[in-house]
Amino acid sequence: MRKDFLSPFYKLLRSFSIKSRIFLSFLFLITLLLFSVNVLIINYQKNSLKKQYYEGLNHNLENFSLEVVDWLVFFDPLKLEEKVSSLKNLPGIVYVMVVDKNGRIVAHTNPSQLGQFIPVNDSTFKTWESLDNNGIKHFNRPVFKEDFSLGAVRVGVSEADINDFIEQSVRTLKNYMLFVSGGFLLAALVVSYFISITLTKPLNKLKKSIQKMQANEFEFCENENLILCKDFYQCKDYQCPSYGKTRCWLNEDSKKWCKSVLKIECEDCFVYKYSCGDELGYVIESFNKMVADLRSYMEQLDKATKEKIKLEKYSAVSEMAMVVAHEIKNPLNSIKAACSYLKTNFKGKILQEFLSIIDKETQRLNELITGFLTYARPVPLKLEKTQINNIIKEIINLVKPEFEEEGKQIELSLDPSIPEFYFDPYQLKQVVLNLLVNAGDATKKGDKISVATQREGGLVVISVKDTGEGIPEELLDKVFEPFFTTKVTGSGLGLACVEKIVREHGGKISVFSKKEEGTEFKVFLPIRHEL
Repeated sequence: MRKDFLSPFYKLLRSFSIKSRIFLSFLFLITLLLFSVNVLIINYQKNSLKKQYYEGLNHNLENFSLEVVDWLVFFDPLKLEEKVSSLKNLPGIVYVMVVDKNGRIVAHTNPSQLGQFIPVNDSTFKTWESLDNNGIKHFNRPVFKEDFSLGAVRVGVSEADINDFIEQSVRTLKNYMLFVSGGFLLAALVVSYFISITLTKPLNKLKKSIQKMQANEFEFCENENLILCKDFYQCKDYQCPSYGKTRCWLNEDSKKWCKSVLKIECEDCFVYKYSCGDELGYVIESFNKMVADLRSYMEQLDKATKEKIKLEKYSAVSEMAMVVAHEIKNPLNSIKAACSYLKTNFKGKILQEFLSIIDKETQRLNELITGFLTYARPVPLKLEKTQINNIIKEIINLVKPEFEEEGKQIELSLDPSIPEFYFDPYQLKQVVLNLLVNAGDATKKGDKISVATQREGGLVVISVKDTGEGIPEELLDKVFEPFFTTKVTGSGLGLACVEKIVREHGGKISVFSKKEEGTEFKVFLPIRHEL
């Protein structure tokens, strides 16, 4: 029943925005507080005035009962009348009268009552107060001379008149309270508005970030309180993985370093707490962590998907290469043998010319088939512990004369700090040779080819860089795909074989190129000290 009664109210509230609800809630609470304070203050003032009035009245009656002793003993009606008249001037007084010990009225605010008698009983000469049905409150005070009763003083007070008098007395206070409350209410409007903005601004940012996420735009939610740990701690440790990083708590290296060196979790760090600020800040940074995790998961998924497609393509190419090699290699050998026989046993310039063409093209097809087999056949690595710089020197000595003959410069820069480690020398020779051949094909007379090695932590980086024509940006993602080539001749398997060999060594290869400026291939190999 209660739920049905309140459901329209709930529906009405739901129709407002959170900002409006917060604003109205604060405004309602402050208005209710102001109203309650005003009512309490005014009621307290009314009760206080009423209490003071009756305390003053009782005090006057006590003094009056003492003053009329002599006037009753010696009976001085003028003095009695004067005192009665002075009391009549008090607010709310309906009547004032003095009676003697026989109950005769000797003084009264209404002269027509003089000389009349009131009933005399035990309560006539006692102190009492009573309220009649007409709202008149009667006060009775006895008059004594030592132990003898001389009479009594009685006063009637109208409760309605007293309340009217008090209402008039607090009217100024009400006006003042109304003015002050208006000022407070105006301030409350401004404060409530700014509080609602302050509370809902982060929520609006979070809402926009969620909408972007729904559109597959994984962007961080803005946080104005972010501070770098180097600024917070005035740190100058440039080796720290957190140095200069925004949101260092999202960086895995930073998290591991803080946990191992500082023995602290990111959630307990002052930088994290300061950057979050309040509860909404914690919600925003939790959302940003989720965005970072989603980015990482999406990148891993994309990488895994590409790797799967690549492996499927490699598998298909391998199967096709084996079939092609099997079906073509034997006929090629027969053609080559027949061509050799004809060249040896038959003379003639035209015949020799055509037989040379057949022999040359047969040789080219044979090389193509050999490339297929090299790519398709899983050749196991023959790991040897040797020096990579020596292998590169051998390759450079092999190709240098040809490059110099073509007018191309070749530069060599080898890192002497690279130790001996396990790799397959023969297959890595193929890798470097293939990259150098590609560089030679991409360059012309006067261009430069640079070969360098460098140690980076637990990796050896082999760089082959040229100043040739470069590779268009849209083709960079395809250079390691089987059968992809920009050359007029060639199988398109050279770089695919390079990528395969590097991958089997547990490394990776990357390419950087700019049109008309050149290309650089970088091979990253792990340093394996033990098998």
